Amino acid sequence: MPFSIAEVIRQLQRFERQPFSINELLGELNLSRSLRRKLVQFLDSLVVAGLIKHMRRGRYRVNRPLKLVCARLKHQSSGHGVLTDCDDGHELYVATFRLGGAMDGDEVMALELPESRGRRPEGWIVEVVKRSRETLLGVCEKNSRQGGVVFRSEQGGLTFDVDDRSRDVSLLVGQVVVLRIDRYPAMHENGLGHIVDVLGHAGSPEVDILSTVHRLGIPNRFSAAVEQAASAIAAEVPPEVVAARADLCSLPFVTIDGADARDFDDAVCLARSEDGHWRLHVAIADVGYYVEEGSALDLEARERGTSVYFPSRCLPMLPQALSNGICSLQPEKERLVVVAEITFDDLGRRLNFEAYRATIRSRQRLIYEQVQQVLDGQVPEIPVSEPLTEMLHQMQHLAQSLRHRRLHRGAIDFDLPEANVIFDDEGRIVRIGRRSRLDSHRLIEEFMLCANEAVAEFILSRRETGMFRIHESPDIRSMQSFQQFLATLNLGITLDEDGISARELRRLLHEVEGTSLEFSVNRILLRSMKQARYDAENSGHFGLASDAYCHFTSPIRRYPDLLVHRLLLQILDGRADWEADEPLPRLADAATAAERRAMEAERDIVDLRKCQFMEDKIGTRYSGYITSVNAFGFFVELDEFFVEGLVHIRTLSDDYYVFDEERLILVGQARRKTFQVGDTVEVEVWQIKSAAREIDFVLPDLEVSLHVSRRRRLGERRKRRR
Repeated sequence: MPFSIAEVIRQLQRFERQPFSINELLGELNLSRSLRRKLVQFLDSLVVAGLIKHMRRGRYRVNRPLKLVCARLKHQSSGHGVLTDCDDGHELYVATFRLGGAMDGDEVMALELPESRGRRPEGWIVEVVKRSRETLLGVCEKNSRQGGVVFRSEQGGLTFDVDDRSRDVSLLVGQVVVLRIDRYPAMHENGLGHIVDVLGHAGSPEVDILSTVHRLGIPNRFSAAVEQAASAIAAEVPPEVVAARADLCSLPFVTIDGADARDFDDAVCLARSEDGHWRLHVAIADVGYYVEEGSALDLEARERGTSVYFPSRCLPMLPQALSNGICSLQPEKERLVVVAEITFDDLGRRLNFEAYRATIRSRQRLIYEQVQQVLDGQVPEIPVSEPLTEMLHQMQHLAQSLRHRRLHRGAIDFDLPEANVIFDDEGRIVRIGRRSRLDSHRLIEEFMLCANEAVAEFILSRRETGMFRIHESPDIRSMQSFQQFLATLNLGITLDEDGISARELRRLLHEVEGTSLEFSVNRILLRSMKQARYDAENSGHFGLASDAYCHFTSPIRRYPDLLVHRLLLQILDGRADWEADEPLPRLADAATAAERRAMEAERDIVDLRKCQFMEDKIGTRYSGYITSVNAFGFFVELDEFFVEGLVHIRTLSDDYYVFDEERLILVGQARRKTFQVGDTVEVEVWQIKSAAREIDFVLPDLEVSLHVSRRRRLGERRKRRR
């Protein structure tokens, strides 16, 4: 019988406090005497951990209960692990030498170790119950001890011997590869695998992206069947289809997007109706006409869930023949759309809504900066005709009315800047700034919000379930913590028995708008709230103060929008029942998971680009401000670049600092110097850890190298005083 640590633990649980010998334990476990040494080593480690006691004459006794827990392992960048989803809900820290060959995401059995004062609960992985993956991403390296080539995984640093006779693996040293696991690593033993894909040289921008999407399981290649289905679609709209739809080609539709956009989902048009009201047409690409439910294209889009946008690169949900071709609302080309036609009065109140299939021909492709110049009364570099200029000003007026009404009802308008990574012609990062949010952005946002809300209410009026975008109200405990944080900034919010209203949070954001606290308050509030998600049941959208909301305006890049189109068109065709192979609740959960996976990938690459941008700036000083404070230090965002880094508490060598949990500040015990959110500081770039996506700063006037010993002396001095 093979040696199983988990089985040894289970047998020891039966002994309780009854003394036992090695031979007795071997007999109970039905192990051969050849495994005696291995068993003794394990028992000795349990003695060191304080779980069993070594007695006279080679006997042992279990002196405290041995508790096994089932959990999921999450690797940390530092090499250790955290066990989550434990039986009783708490987390366990796992030191690197106690991982037992387990990998990130594995379902494991762990031994809970005795708690030590001042340390977090720890665990020891004794058995891998279920592996999370069959392939791994990593780098080929030279085997310095035995020669040849080994594979080292990107996460966890696990080592595998490479068994691949189909290629010369020595040529792959320094390259990022995908390895299929043939044998998982065990204690003191490498795993074994063979290489199934070579992504390229480590450090290449393209390889960075491929590594991230592979690690997160995001599809990045279309199958031959999907590409064939896309290429089979006609590049022009058939005349017989046009004849069966409303013809809106005479209306002055325009698209307004970013300069680098290629997939144009939406076009807008605004005009006065005969009764003097505003009539807004929001035309959305009719992707559902080309992507039939259950087809190869549909199943691929469902799996991807969303397009993923990286700096200078996009992984589209649909092949380019659709996303950048026949579905994209390109200027002066006939395109099939689903139109949301909404009528407003001069105060921005919605009077009527109608949806239908149509054909349009966009007059011009506009970009945000160009539209902003028109709205500011300037002459744009790319000319805009006088009729379109007049329409844009009318759109601005209506958008302002819609925004005013939305904010008045309590909608929260987060204004968190996004990173704008700027490359030169050779692909090098030259700057990372904050992406501007212009009035032209807000104009389109208001029209899309209004169309999404109108469609959601229409669907809800015809059926009880759909594909809704819901945002639940914040948890009362998280709001109490947020209230406590605000008190340290001399700010406040009012909570009642039901929690907090969106209107109260809107008042707070208006109070800090334009101040140095705006970014920190916005971000910490966002973290204190629940994440929006997709659901078949409507429960409203707290952040938008909306009774019903959905995503309808981006079916080229979001699968839930395509589902909303199908729901809407089925209702218009007199078929209120959902007709599809998958139930809506399951589709909603899958869409939410895909969205969060894409967000993680996008954030990961932006953080990597920030690290790469700062690599040649080590030793350079910058001014910035503190954005958050915690027990291990504080984060600083630079004024010059949209880059954030950590000043670790161990580098604060001028004093012994303690984290005040109530006031959320660091306080020096001798000089009473404090660090809190909003403080301006000067920092020096100390070190860059690209693999962990971390940037470390130090305060330039402090001596980092002396800090550890100094802090230890201060700590010992405080103990003597007690």
